[in-house]
Amino acid sequence: MNQNKTDFISINLPSETATLKTVVMCFANPVSVSSVLRYGGIDAALLYQLWYNKFNPFFNYEKVRRQQQTFMEIMKANGVEVLLADQVSGCATQHYTRDIGFAIDDTFFCANSRRYYRKRELEGMEKLLPRFSKVARLEKGAIEGGDVIVDEQYVIVGLGEETNKEGVDCLRRKLKESGIDREIITIEFTHRGIIHLDTKFNIPAKGIGFIHTKSFKPESLKWLENNFDLIEVTDEETANLEINTFALSPRKVVMRERSERLASLLESKGVETILVDYSEVTKLPGSFRCTTLPVERVRQ
Repeated sequence: MNQNKTDFISINLPSETATLKTVVMCFANPVSVSSVLRYGGIDAALLYQLWYNKFNPFFNYEKVRRQQQTFMEIMKANGVEVLLADQVSGCATQHYTRDIGFAIDDTFFCANSRRYYRKRELEGMEKLLPRFSKVARLEKGAIEGGDVIVDEQYVIVGLGEETNKEGVDCLRRKLKESGIDREIITIEFTHRGIIHLDTKFNIPAKGIGFIHTKSFKPESLKWLENNFDLIEVTDEETANLEINTFALSPRKVVMRERSERLASLLESKGVETILVDYSEVTKLPGSFRCTTLPVERVRQ
């Protein structure tokens, strides 16, 4: 396939907090219970997730789109190119683009979702994937982007409902095949029902971690404590997805407008915060990080 230089997208993601240049998003689709049951259904993992997290499937998708648009305008004002995936009919969670794939260094990895209806979301990337400089597909096990956090040195992966050890092993093999020399650190939780790692731990700014400590087994918690300047997030803040922030650069982060306490703590560490209303988006358990799929970040 011949491509113009303007069509070419050079994948580059050295870390979660390197300066953002290019991101993929998708506007929310209309949602109905019938579409979820038709394409997904209910299993034990979903029941655990419903028990431990706030769910309101009857969100106003038009309001979600308006809030997404506001977020996009902030990113564009900060020099970010926002690419849009095509919408796939019946995919109620497609606006959480984070989970369908993730970039590590010079490679974009297509995730392998456990649920059929989430696998369909990759169809929205059909026009973008041929433009990416390097793509690898994870064919074994289960793994989603919300469980994968790229630190400057490590790839941190949560083992929860949507990512299993077989999926991590597949990623480890694909990293080696892609010539990426990174150690994968697996993180384990204290109970079932965790949506993704990035709802319990996240890196809002370089070297800093937001964490809900009760969610992690002692060995995993110790590793995180040894590698990040951690800020403890309360039960209420965690339930409201305030951990799920999104870094525009090493010292600039977008977070929920209700997160004044966490914003103040970050600002005391020299981090610029941008508070945005994302209340309709978070009616399903996902926020800024969940609705963004970065494919290009650069070190400065």
